[in-house]
Amino acid sequence: MNDGHSGIENRQVNEGGSGQFRLVLSYLVQVRGAGSEMVIHVSCNTLYAESTNFLISIGLAKFYGRCPFHGDRCFYRVLARLTDDEYGIPDDDQIQSIHQAFAGFAAKIDSIFQLRRQEADALGTIGIRGIAREIFRQSPEIEIDKSAPPRWVNDAKFPQLTDLESKESAISHEIDELATFLVLIYGTGDELVRSVVAALRFLGLRAEETEPGFTADILAQTSDGRLRFGFEVTGIAGAIKKDSKKLTQVLEFERVKENDEKTVLLANTHNDTPLPERAGREDFTVQVTNFLSRHPIVLMTGLDLYRMVGDVLSGAREKEAIIELLHAANGRLVF
Repeated sequence: MNDGHSGIENRQVNEGGSGQFRLVLSYLVQVRGAGSEMVIHVSCNTLYAESTNFLISIGLAKFYGRCPFHGDRCFYRVLARLTDDEYGIPDDDQIQSIHQAFAGFAAKIDSIFQLRRQEADALGTIGIRGIAREIFRQSPEIEIDKSAPPRWVNDAKFPQLTDLESKESAISHEIDELATFLVLIYGTGDELVRSVVAALRFLGLRAEETEPGFTADILAQTSDGRLRFGFEVTGIAGAIKKDSKKLTQVLEFERVKENDEKTVLLANTHNDTPLPERAGREDFTVQVTNFLSRHPIVLMTGLDLYRMVGDVLSGAREKEAIIELLHAANGRLVF
């Protein structure tokens, strides 16, 4: 019975996840000597129809039994079928490549979900329904490059090669981090919130996204807890006006906050306009600044935060000085 669960052995060998999704990679043996399978098991914390429909749309199947990892909330897919070597043991290099594929998918599944949601919203505005597209191939077997060197050759690498590979990895990580900050000047939604979190952490704050429905998107603080912040984040093609719902949200956070956080409205205004063309444009209308002037609330843009990161990278300012400035500010931030 090939249901991704039934066999003489089914054990967890890896786990991961992102957003509301939790993933387990299991090693499944149905019959000794007949090979084995690596199976992805996915569950969703909410199990709303939108989330479950997404899992089915990308090629996962609902398991109508009791999964040892996710109970009755399992969606699964056979990621790879492995062949045994002459000793009846799967090739170790095969296993390694599958773990890498699983880790990459687990880290990105929530991003894929958010992109599919944005696509559906955009198509819905013109009356078009999105088309389900499976991520996995019809054949779930992973092709293994038998010409690749075995892992044991790593121990025989020249020191110069090992050093270059280490530098390449570090450069790749730095490129990814710096590219994340670009979202501050064009992004919106969850992607923008994640970019703000990354920027705040770069500036030395402990920053975390809040649970859905909370009155702020991000809570942040210095390592000693002396300075605390609550950020409400939004992206918009124009300026923030008095009818924006974000004003109500920041006022509500200001009312209910419990740890004397500095309330910050961070708006990525004019996010579809090239930077040179934004000069002189209003980010927050006079009505907005007047309306919030009675409260110790900071108004800033995604471009402001982007410039803060840039100043630290260039050595023009220290991280601590920027955080102190932000906490002391009220009204429209001058940066």
